Amino acid sequence: MTTPQPSAVTAARSELFLLAARALADRRAGELGDRLAGPVATLAADDAWMSAFIGWTRRQPALRLLALAAAAEYLRTRLTARLATSAEARRLGGEVLLRPEDPGDLLAYLIGRYGRSIPKPIRQAVADAAERLYDEHALAVHDTPRAAMRFAEVIALTHPEPSGKAQNDVFQYAARRLKRERPVPESLTTLRARAELHDLPAARRHRALERPDAAALLAVARMDWEQVAVWLGGEMTAKAWAVVLPSMTYRQRLTVLSALDGAGLSGAVADRLCAELADEISVRRGGALPLEILAACRAVPGSRWSAALDRALGHALGQVPALEGRTLVLVDRGAAMARRDGGLTRADAAAAVAAALALRSPSVEVVQFGPAAGRVDIGGSLLESVDRFHEPAGDHPAAEAVHAHAGGHDRVIVLTHPDAAVEPAGSWHVITDAGDGWFAAIPAIEQARAGACLFGKENDVQARA
Repeated sequence: MTTPQPSAVTAARSELFLLAARALADRRAGELGDRLAGPVATLAADDAWMSAFIGWTRRQPALRLLALAAAAEYLRTRLTARLATSAEARRLGGEVLLRPEDPGDLLAYLIGRYGRSIPKPIRQAVADAAERLYDEHALAVHDTPRAAMRFAEVIALTHPEPSGKAQNDVFQYAARRLKRERPVPESLTTLRARAELHDLPAARRHRALERPDAAALLAVARMDWEQVAVWLGGEMTAKAWAVVLPSMTYRQRLTVLSALDGAGLSGAVADRLCAELADEISVRRGGALPLEILAACRAVPGSRWSAALDRALGHALGQVPALEGRTLVLVDRGAAMARRDGGLTRADAAAAVAAALALRSPSVEVVQFGPAAGRVDIGGSLLESVDRFHEPAGDHPAAEAVHAHAGGHDRVIVLTHPDAAVEPAGSWHVITDAGDGWFAAIPAIEQARAGACLFGKENDVQARA
């Protein structure tokens, strides 16, 4: 392999880090293979930098798939060039393959790009991970039809060695369950408990939830709320919700509030849920971010959850960066912003990003352009600030707003829609898909532009997928 020139190395580092920084806010972070391969090949001999880069991306939840893709490309390139050893592949695999779905996702990436001829050291690294990560709980929770590769496929391709009888039963049953073969081995108590619940006649399943130990039965079977809903034929009663709510994550609860609102929950259950939604520690531990909480607010306006969600929005601002320097945020209020993307309109999402940044930093100025252009007074709660923006209407070119307002600022952020004709320049950020990921992406992109690619854990950003 020819040693790249220093300028090529610097350019490849910058390109790779900028790809990762942008992917913090890009829902297609796992689709960057073609763009990753070039800079990774240039940096194949830059072991210290690449190891630090891969480690940094793996610590960002939103970049899990990108980290796996980068590690796969890096290892494959080094092995092809005979720069890497089997021990290095297994070491990196131990650092990157951390979750039960990771081995299948890494193999699926390589097979999708290069076919089924996987270098032996990578297969060994994946086998190590399967031995470490594949247990009954992982099989019950992560080996689903939605997985990129099923456990049985990973096992057949990499041949991991089971550590004992229990794991041997897991490996064997992973293959048998694809053929719908039964019974479940005696040692797999979780999957046996699940099978017993599914053996109950449909007419008796709601009655089973009346048992005092109903929550424990579902917990033993490791059935999440969506599986319980399917088990009940889609009919989630107040009792069913009361049983599954304790095992749901904070973010899962946010997504079902509208269903809970019409389910007739008892006052005691609703009060406990409100207290947990409003609790600062619960918000932080659950990784809830401002826009997803705002989407829950919009889904249940004027409900008994509203006060708790308003408090949660305040707690979630701790995940938003306090930007340094004078920042101008231009928010498009044209008619195109009325379109709904997911749980929020583009207008609400853009207003929420702008308001959150301004609430975190007094040097952020927010200006809307549209039916009534001008500065927006940000203050009080996030929800109050979002409601101060005008309703979307008309067509108001973003480029004109930039020309009118952009002077004298260290940073310009334009929140608009995909068809807006405005090109970023210098310290501008043109955002056409406003979302929570941009709170992490903006500082990271600026680091990349400045060449300050810092990978210490103290520089980690908290972005959720």
